[in-house]
Amino acid sequence: MAFTNRIRFMLLLIFIMAGGTGCMESESKVLGHLEEKYHQKFEVEEVKEGSDLFPEMYGKDQVFAYPEGKPELIFVAGESKKNDGDYYDTYVLSLWGEELTETYEDQVKKEIAGDSISKFYLRAADNQYDASMMDLSVFDYLKNKNQNVDIVLQMAILTDGEPNLDEYKQGLFHLFQLLKEQGTDKYTLSVGFVDKSEEEISDYIRVSNVNNVAWTNLKGKVYGAIVARDYSDIQNADDLVEYYQPNEEQ
Repeated sequence: MAFTNRIRFMLLLIFIMAGGTGCMESESKVLGHLEEKYHQKFEVEEVKEGSDLFPEMYGKDQVFAYPEGKPELIFVAGESKKNDGDYYDTYVLSLWGEELTETYEDQVKKEIAGDSISKFYLRAADNQYDASMMDLSVFDYLKNKNQNVDIVLQMAILTDGEPNLDEYKQGLFHLFQLLKEQGTDKYTLSVGFVDKSEEEISDYIRVSNVNNVAWTNLKGKVYGAIVARDYSDIQNADDLVEYYQPNEEQ
């Protein structure tokens, strides 16, 4: 029995070590591909382990990276789950999202009274953009190349206690209209009302383009959220605040 248990332990140890080695190998291959493709250095923030046994079903390792010294430009990259040696990445989308964020930074601050943290980002199919477009302005891309895009404005409004929605509704409606004016097929305004004491909320916004964590699943004191999309029935500011969902678990 002792011998059997020892064998099991050794097999488990080998399995764990193999998994760790696999992640390191994936990270190295993806980084090499990115640096050759874009002719610049990247840093890895995290590697999400995929499945070696069932890659077509569960996907392979995903690498979350950003250009050296620019963590705000985080994006996801990896190897195709179907074709070995084929790689994908969302670096160009990250660049375009940052361009939107910088362009509308002053307008966002003007519309929202008090403290807030925000980020624009884009969702688009892999075949709708490529590395040759990295120097193309996002506005040229949307006007002349592709409107089949989802533009997202992710925002945390920092409050002292439960939010007074009347204080924010007009500004948020103007920002919703701003998204609509970009002319894309899809657009999303996602706003969480978060207690000022939450220190990690800025990092949540920074990585919002690569994570799928809803406001309701966010650790910390989130009072509620408004998520409005292109198909939402919103004609004015009062319609917009009807989409507010309080977080009953906070």
